[in-house]
Amino acid sequence: MNARRLAALLALLVLAATGCESSAGSGDEAVPDLLDTETTSDIDYVALGDSFSAGPFIGTMRTDPEGCARSRDNYPAFLADWLDVASYTDVTCSAATTADLYGTMTMINGEPTGPQLDAVGADTDLVTLGMGGNDFGIYDSLIHCQDGRGLDCPVADLRADARKVAGRIEQAVRRIGKVAPDASVYVVGYPDILPAERTCAAVGVSADVLAPVAEVARALNASLRRGATAAGATYVDMAAVSDGHDVCAKGRAWINGPRFRAGIAAPFHPKINGMRATAAEVYSSITGEEPDVTEYAEPDPDVIVLNED
Repeated sequence: MNARRLAALLALLVLAATGCESSAGSGDEAVPDLLDTETTSDIDYVALGDSFSAGPFIGTMRTDPEGCARSRDNYPAFLADWLDVASYTDVTCSAATTADLYGTMTMINGEPTGPQLDAVGADTDLVTLGMGGNDFGIYDSLIHCQDGRGLDCPVADLRADARKVAGRIEQAVRRIGKVAPDASVYVVGYPDILPAERTCAAVGVSADVLAPVAEVARALNASLRRGATAAGATYVDMAAVSDGHDVCAKGRAWINGPRFRAGIAAPFHPKINGMRATAAEVYSSITGEEPDVTEYAEPDPDVIVLNED
């Protein structure tokens, strides 16, 4: 399905959701209400990505496979629910790099899982891709930079590594296009994790330490945008909408702090409200409309494609 067909189909679904009617002739012969017809879309959706897409330790974890730490309430699940897709395949996996799109990955429990790109096929209509931060160890390095050793943070090296991610994302999108030539691809950027100009007790280091970390994070998102644009994908800018929702935002934070909180999120990862916000931004990018936001993700069980354990 190309972007034009996808947009037309989603426009039809928006009309169905609002219950719009039109009439012909004298008005006695009304067009049948779209709500009385099948409103499930024909979209076959595949989600690819790392932990910021998988949602480790948010609510209930999926077990297909267990080692990916993939939440039932990650942004792909919300998106599949709100788009009312025909099929939904989620192969996002915590700790994944772009290399894991093409080869066997060792999951966080030490078990192997297959290439994420195997989930994409000729019938795939929609793909979200959210990864790149684990390439070259960028994310781990950023966490070490803010843990008290930030003054020794190798910012120049990390910026250089971040720039290299653009080529990997471009390659990934082009590979997706070869396997699924009619699919619309959305590359999802990372939200703000740490503040750039302030600090807080949840972080525990000075603003001077955090500044270079934020600089590298901006470079990474810029690289994702370049890679997506070069390959003809749509970039979803989460940094722009997450301003003021970083780990220091207290009740407005979309990001968990440095403590592991079972059922809430992994350290310095999105919580469920961050996943909802990401899904809403991707949904708006696809449809041009705001979603009817739900508290939890509830895609139709019949459309969920389970992965091999």
